[in-house]
Amino acid sequence: MRAIIHSIHSQVPETVTELGRRFDTIVSMDSHLDVSLGGDDSIYPRDLRIIVGRTGAHSALRHITGGLSALKGPKRKWGAPELIVVIPEAMLARHAMDIESRLPRSLRISDQEESISSAVGFLAETMGIEVYRSPPRPLQSLVRRMDKTRSWLLDVDVDYMHEMQKEVYTRIINPAPGVLQSMSSVVGFIRKSKPEIITISEAKVRAIRDPKSNFSAFVEELRAAGYQIEERGVYADDAQVVRAISVCKEFYRTVSTRLMQEHMDAMMRGDIVGFQKAEAVAAKAFFRDKGYA
Repeated sequence: MRAIIHSIHSQVPETVTELGRRFDTIVSMDSHLDVSLGGDDSIYPRDLRIIVGRTGAHSALRHITGGLSALKGPKRKWGAPELIVVIPEAMLARHAMDIESRLPRSLRISDQEESISSAVGFLAETMGIEVYRSPPRPLQSLVRRMDKTRSWLLDVDVDYMHEMQKEVYTRIINPAPGVLQSMSSVVGFIRKSKPEIITISEAKVRAIRDPKSNFSAFVEELRAAGYQIEERGVYADDAQVVRAISVCKEFYRTVSTRLMQEHMDAMMRGDIVGFQKAEAVAAKAFFRDKGYA
């Protein structure tokens, strides 16, 4: 059994491809929905494309396994693995309401439960992604489901776990008790379900290298459960990652979002060419100013 550590969640789809295995199911545990509708990452400098891809890691997993349906052609291919994203319900609600806040007022539902239901339905019908809300649903129910699955992979973005929040790149600030999942519950799930391969991501380098960190305690639990630990694509230091994340966020917040608002009427009519051209021009100037070629 193998557990493969990465720095960035968007490195995982490439690893899954390189494994050359057919999985019946991929279960991805995360405190965020890393879903993208297919933006043009080529406008970002090469050094930043892995970083910006963090927010679309689940979409990439769906795409590389042949299951992306309505957005890019035919319905899910026969034999494509199920993709189950396990996310805390409170974080799902935050994500759904954040998406709605960016829509024109005429399209907003303004009801949290309806927004969540709409987001879950969209992911299932359009992207082939099943959402499993845990907490509050127990991981034990997934254990029983995986017992009936022949070949599956577990993907863990460690910010899903409460104990990891000070050791990850995108932490959840002061989550209320029970909002995030506990490390003991995740370890218990792994011991009972025994996935053959686990991919792990989003821990800071200093946590990976610190034998006293919560991340290292998690890895030791995996070793004790019989997993061989590997590293693939772990960065040399955290400063490089933190700066790249900050630059990508700044571009989205100050440039991309503004341009989307300016072009919203045209995009609602299906015309996105104007926005794409404006964004590409603005990106070149923005990233050059930040020191990225």
